Amino acid sequence: MPEAVITGLGPVAPNGIGSPMFWEAISTGRSGIRHIKSLEDSKCSCQIAGEIPAEWIDSRSQDLPEWLPDSKSCKFSLLAAVMALEDAGLALKDFAHRIPAIYMGASNLDMEVCHNEYQSFFKQRTANPGSLFSASPHTPATVIAHYLKNSRNVITISTACTSGAVCVHFAANSILREEADVTVAGGVDASLSPIFMNAFCSAGLSPSGYNDRPEEASRPFDKDRESGILSEGAGVVVLEEKTRALRRNAKMYASFNGGGMSNVLTPSAMKSSFYEAMATALTNARLSISDIDYISACGTGHRLMDHVETKAIKELFGSRAYNLPVSSIKSMIGNPGAAAGPLQIIATVLAMQNSYIPPTINLIEPEKKCDLDYVPIKGRIARVKRAMINIRGLGGSVSSLIISKV
Repeated sequence: MPEAVITGLGPVAPNGIGSPMFWEAISTGRSGIRHIKSLEDSKCSCQIAGEIPAEWIDSRSQDLPEWLPDSKSCKFSLLAAVMALEDAGLALKDFAHRIPAIYMGASNLDMEVCHNEYQSFFKQRTANPGSLFSASPHTPATVIAHYLKNSRNVITISTACTSGAVCVHFAANSILREEADVTVAGGVDASLSPIFMNAFCSAGLSPSGYNDRPEEASRPFDKDRESGILSEGAGVVVLEEKTRALRRNAKMYASFNGGGMSNVLTPSAMKSSFYEAMATALTNARLSISDIDYISACGTGHRLMDHVETKAIKELFGSRAYNLPVSSIKSMIGNPGAAAGPLQIIATVLAMQNSYIPPTINLIEPEKKCDLDYVPIKGRIARVKRAMINIRGLGGSVSSLIISKV
């Protein structure tokens, strides 16, 4: 039977780009949440977010072609794909000569492009026709396809914050069904415009009490958490059919075991949707609760969602839930929308490789209802053979994936 393995990693996160920088930040607990200058003139109560410094992207500008649209989503996603392919040791011609597929997730338009065009229109009463392409959710996948000279199986998925995780799931399934033997899969979002930030603030989805101490703002499971922190970024992984990876002596980080998805239909079904996604992932992977060594939690820091996820984990894993390490890297990167799942996957793969579980920083005093082992403050040396990754998106989508160390 075909087996899908991860052979390349490409993280572009607010606290690091490229696996070495990203892992150093994640493992030591360094936050990427910072004050955002572009929000100073807005009326947004939250002035902080997980913004990627422009100089980080500029430092890798040699990897980006001149024809690339002036769009953060395009820059982030293509840079993540380039780094993942480099890490996998795959040349462009090698990718094109295989049976390839590209799956990219995006939960929104490129909001910075939309914001700039909105301002320009009301000043000049004209619109840039190129903005239609630059802002489109499908453009990141198209840009990667153009760069790789691949016209087949170029797919964009939008299921809110779960989009990137669903792309990895579908990419792995395409390998298992022998529809592809190499895939580039991940997610990207660039949503830090004043309009979008104000919308999140108005909905009570961004904290306002930590503007003077941004690194402390994202605090999943802590009693003093206010809400999640909006951020931006991209995460891309290369998946290959195992025998093809072995044939070219590729390093294999992890194998895809299975996944599950669900969607909340009513407010009372929030816990059951988390439970259903995790239980389905276990069933599809043909595994039991005793096979899981670590859970990379969705853990946004939202007061209700942290409680709901905790309750679902306890219901599925029973008494074992209290002996199972659970942590949230969103305490360090915020919530980068569709990039969240792939970045969690990358962090989990690196945790397996380094036998070290990343921490949930800012977890000073857990809420009483959040009573699991969340690996607070500092990371932990631990052998992780198999892990579960949970993601939940705005609108109710839930995704759970299981990967194992090769």
